[in-house]
Amino acid sequence: MLIWLAILGYLVSGLVALTGLYRVQLPNRQWLFWPAVIGAMAHLSTLASEILVSGALQISFLNAASVITFFVISALLISGWSKPLHSLFAFALPAAAVIMIVAVLAPDASSPRLYRTGVVLHVFLSMLAYSVITIATLLAVLLGAQNRQLHNHALDSRLNRFLPPLQTMERLLFEWLMIGFILLTAAIISGGLFIENIFAQHLMHKTVLTLVAWGFFATLLFGHFHLGWRGALASRLTIFGFVFLMLAFFGSKFVLEYLLHQYA
Repeated sequence: MLIWLAILGYLVSGLVALTGLYRVQLPNRQWLFWPAVIGAMAHLSTLASEILVSGALQISFLNAASVITFFVISALLISGWSKPLHSLFAFALPAAAVIMIVAVLAPDASSPRLYRTGVVLHVFLSMLAYSVITIATLLAVLLGAQNRQLHNHALDSRLNRFLPPLQTMERLLFEWLMIGFILLTAAIISGGLFIENIFAQHLMHKTVLTLVAWGFFATLLFGHFHLGWRGALASRLTIFGFVFLMLAFFGSKFVLEYLLHQYA
């Protein structure tokens, strides 16, 4: 029952944000935030029973997607009180509702396992890093669209009028990207410390792809702060890094669980 309340809350807030986008006006703040807040609280309640089972953890593909969705929405709600992130709500909240519906309806044959504390820390940091970088990628996609419209002189387009100014979007992108990069670095270090062999056969692809993604983000941040990289280049490099990170986290997990039927 609570999971459907979470889905409903996300849908209502998402609809309010989409209506604001269509009308090119800031959505009503109360209707934008409070249904999503109620949805996030209901979502958190369901995660407690789905992830923690008889003292063990069940971190399956679907559960990981649900946790990351909760992290993304929670981060947007907390930061959205003081930062102009209303444009992200129009895309993140409907997507969150769809992910939750899939998580409810799709089969999940995984079973709970006991993990060492260090491994749990690594998994938590990894999901938190992925969540923050997901927000940065949403900003990068919108920034790329904004840049294209400005270059095409479409200054009066609906999306361009709904989004914050270009400089604000770039500042938000690099704020989130820096936080995500720090968390991803911590996740990689914790993996090296607490996982016995991060280059084992079932972890090799995940490790290599994660390091490639880290390299994209490190290069972009260095280029931004020392060479002045910004705009379309920053948007593309963020998206490329996210694709590798998505393949590392969800691609490898999907192959292991749904194609090879291995649950780790």
